[in-house]
Amino acid sequence: MLPASLSESALAARLARQEHEIASLCREVLDRYEEATCVYRLSERIGTVLGERSIAQLVVDDAAAVLGARSAEIWFRTTGGAALAASSGPAGAEPGPSVADVLAEGRPVAGDGDAGSAWAAVPLPDASGGALGVLVLRGRPEGRRYLTGEVKLLGAIAAVAAAFIRNERLVENARLVEARRREDEIARQVHRGLLPREDPLFAGLEISGGFRPAEIVGGDYYGYVAMADGSLGLAIADVSGHGVGAALYMATARGALHSEARDLLSPADVLRRVNEVLATDFSAADMFATFVFARFLPDGRRFVWSNAGHHPPLVLRATGEIETLKPCGPALGIVAGARWRDADTRFAPDDLLLLYTDGVVEARDAAGTFFGVDRLVTAARRPGRTAAEIRGAVLDALAAHTGSLPPRDDVTLVVIRGTAIEEAP
Repeated sequence: MLPASLSESALAARLARQEHEIASLCREVLDRYEEATCVYRLSERIGTVLGERSIAQLVVDDAAAVLGARSAEIWFRTTGGAALAASSGPAGAEPGPSVADVLAEGRPVAGDGDAGSAWAAVPLPDASGGALGVLVLRGRPEGRRYLTGEVKLLGAIAAVAAAFIRNERLVENARLVEARRREDEIARQVHRGLLPREDPLFAGLEISGGFRPAEIVGGDYYGYVAMADGSLGLAIADVSGHGVGAALYMATARGALHSEARDLLSPADVLRRVNEVLATDFSAADMFATFVFARFLPDGRRFVWSNAGHHPPLVLRATGEIETLKPCGPALGIVAGARWRDADTRFAPDDLLLLYTDGVVEARDAAGTFFGVDRLVTAARRPGRTAAEIRGAVLDALAAHTGSLPPRDDVTLVVIRGTAIEEAP
């Protein structure tokens, strides 16, 4: 049996160890409580600001204050490395090796810098396990190092910041998607308002025009103009670009066309006048418009036309011949003072005039093969059909060619067919 004095000594030692363990646990609990409180308060404050850089600024200010750092920085990952998003205190112009290491490895690092200046860097974790950025603290009072527990706290702060930044980016992406959706819908509404509601009735002609939009609104246009001498003006155009901008520029071009074609009979003069209206605004925005304007004379047996850089319309003769209406000058809006020339073409019963935009002939199948002019001609050359039936046949052939692929561009097609003119009794 042990002496009583030895038993008391062992008991005292045991009690001392237990008291030490209890004190250590209390400190650990207090540290965890302070850490949780710090992170909770930071989360509350981050929730009151908008924008990833505002979040970053709030985090570096709090992290520097809580851990007594001389300066703090957040760097966001970029394609070429890292870019400074926010800083508290003096920050370097370059991210430094610690930032590059954390971005590459996704793990926290800490150490002593020059002149005993301590530093710590922890990743801002992304959803895939990498790092979307780095939180860096530099300098401590009396040159102290950053302890393991402090680096863990810094990591918890970085994790909270990263969660809010990721959420902010998701929200911003959703805003951009919704804004683009609204922009596309506005463009569609503007674009639909530019197009004719119905095809005109004109002696000696059958006319069928139509537009099939792509997913992204482009700048296609077709329309008809009743001219001063009883002639019928037909226009087809394609403004470069997509979206609201292209639709608004096309609205400008359409307005200029209808204004000028009322007083002029020469298609070349019409294009010249429209170009003068468009040249300043279009050239400043690096925009242009290809354009064809044709004037059918009152008997429908002849038309005068001019082509400003557009895909050549096709005249399919009932005799089997094919004529192409090639450009007579540049696209509109490129240079002020440009000139075009008129051309005169006869038009007999059962002749066809096909006006189209590049979305027709440049549509591709799964192998990347263009629909092309030859397929367009083959689909259109079905004797005994009306203009509307011919237009439908071309669009059906186009759909069969592209299959399930989404359209890359708008499709605009106008078919004019010569018909016999009934003599008055």
